[in-house]
Amino acid sequence: MPDFSLSKKDFKQQSAELTEGLLEAQFELRKAGKGPVLLLISGNDLAGKAEVIHTFYAWLDNRFLNTRAFVLPQGIEKRMPRMWRYWRSLPPAGQLGFYLGSWYHQPLMSFSRGNLSANAFKQQMEDILRFEKLLSDEGAVVLKVWLHISPDGKAVANSADQRHYQDTIAMREWGDFSRADYDKVRVAAQQMIDLTSTDQAPWVRIPSHDPRYRDIQIAKLLLQAMRQHLDSAPSSAHAATHHQSFLPGSVDRLHNVDYSAKLEKDDYQDQLEHYQNQLQELVHHPRFARRSLLLVFEGTDAAGKGGTIRRITQCLDPRYLRVHGTRAPTEEERTQPYLMRFWKRIPAPGTVVVFDRSYYGRVLVERVEGFCSAADWQRAYGEINDFEQQLKQSNTLVIKFWLAITEGEQLARFQAREASPLKRHKLTEEDWRNRQQWSTYQKAINDMLEFTDTKHAPWHVIAAEDKRHARIQALKIVCDSLRSALK
Repeated sequence: MPDFSLSKKDFKQQSAELTEGLLEAQFELRKAGKGPVLLLISGNDLAGKAEVIHTFYAWLDNRFLNTRAFVLPQGIEKRMPRMWRYWRSLPPAGQLGFYLGSWYHQPLMSFSRGNLSANAFKQQMEDILRFEKLLSDEGAVVLKVWLHISPDGKAVANSADQRHYQDTIAMREWGDFSRADYDKVRVAAQQMIDLTSTDQAPWVRIPSHDPRYRDIQIAKLLLQAMRQHLDSAPSSAHAATHHQSFLPGSVDRLHNVDYSAKLEKDDYQDQLEHYQNQLQELVHHPRFARRSLLLVFEGTDAAGKGGTIRRITQCLDPRYLRVHGTRAPTEEERTQPYLMRFWKRIPAPGTVVVFDRSYYGRVLVERVEGFCSAADWQRAYGEINDFEQQLKQSNTLVIKFWLAITEGEQLARFQAREASPLKRHKLTEEDWRNRQQWSTYQKAINDMLEFTDTKHAPWHVIAAEDKRHARIQALKIVCDSLRSALK
C-alpha cells in the first residue's frame, strides 16, 4: 500500500523549491493579467482544508490571495439565484482564489442528508458544469481538490510538531456529523466527482493523512496549473475555427415589423395614465414582494430607449428601482467574465431593475466591432439563455424589448439631435460610425432575436418610428406580463 507521507527533511526541501516557483508564477500571472486561478478545497472537517490555506498564506504574497468561505445560504441569498453569491465572489484577474464551502457544498450536503433527490442533485451538478465551463472559456482556471482521509477519520499522522486538529479547525462546514454521516458524504462525493470532473476543471483526490504530503501535493498541482495558464494561448486563437461552424439565423424579424404603427396624442395621454396606474398597482401587489422584475432595453441608436424607460420608471418607487446604463466595460471588467457585472446588478425580491443596453452587447456591438473573438460571441447565446433561465427559476421576471426604427428615421433623428443645443450631446462620432455598418448590425440583431428568444424570456420587438406608440406598447407588455406572473 502506498505510503502517502513525507519526512521533515523532504518537506523542507520541496517546500522551499515550490515556494520559489509559486511566487514567480504568482508575479507573472499578475503581470500578464491572466486568470484568476480558483482552487476549490473540499473534504470533511477533519481533512485539513483550512490548514492548507494557512500554508499558502505563509508561502505566497497574500496581498493577491482571496479566500472565500460559504456557509449555507442566509437571508437574501436564499431568495436569489443559487449561483449569484459565487459570481459576486470571483477574484480579479491575475489573482488566486481559495474556496472553502464552494458551489459544491450546499448540494452535496443536502444530497448526503437525504434532502435532495438524485435527479435534483444531478441537475445541480449540470448547472455547475455550465458555470465552470463559462469561467474556463472566459480565461479562469478552476482546480478542484478533494482531501481524502481514511474511513476511521484519522486525518493526521501522529507527530510531535502537529497540533491537534480540534485546535486548528478554522471552519466547520459539515457541523456535527457522525461516522455514518461521513460514510454517506463519501458516497455522495464520489458521485459528485464522477459527474463534474472535466478536462477544463478536473477533480483531484489527495490523501490527507500526512499534512506535509498533502500540502506539497496541492502546491505541485497549483504550480503546474499556473504555469500552463501562463503558457496558454488566448481564446481568440481559436476564433476562426468556431466562426467557420457558425450558422446564422434564418428569420428576418426586423423586416416583418410594421413601422407605420402610430398613436395620436390624445389617445397617448389617456393610455399613458392608464398603464402607469396599472403598473404602480402591480408592483405594490403583496405577491410582488416574493418576485422581482428585470427590464432589458435594446434597440437601434436613437430608437427612443431613454424616453420609453422614463415613462415606465416615473410611476415606480425609486427606493426599489435601479436603472443601469450599460457602457463599454472598464479595464478591470474586460479581464473578468463578461456576465459578471450583470450578475452583480440583478434585482432582489420586491425590486425592479432596468438595463438600458445590457449583456446583449456581447452579440451586438462586441461582435460587429470585433471587441471579442468569434468564439466568444458565438458561445454567448447559450450563456445568456442559461443566465436568464436561472433568473426565472429564482422568480425574476425578465422582459426584453427591441425598439426598431428604419435607417431613414434614424438619419432624421441624428440630424435633429445635431441641430438641437439640448440634444447635441447625445450624438457621438461612434453613432455615425455605427450607422455605416447598418446591414452588419441588422444581421447581428436578427441572430440575437432568433437564438435568444426563449419561452422563459421572449423578445418583444416594437416599432418605434412613432415614439408614443413604442412607449405605450412597452408599458402594456410590462403590465400584462407582470399581471400574468402574479396570478
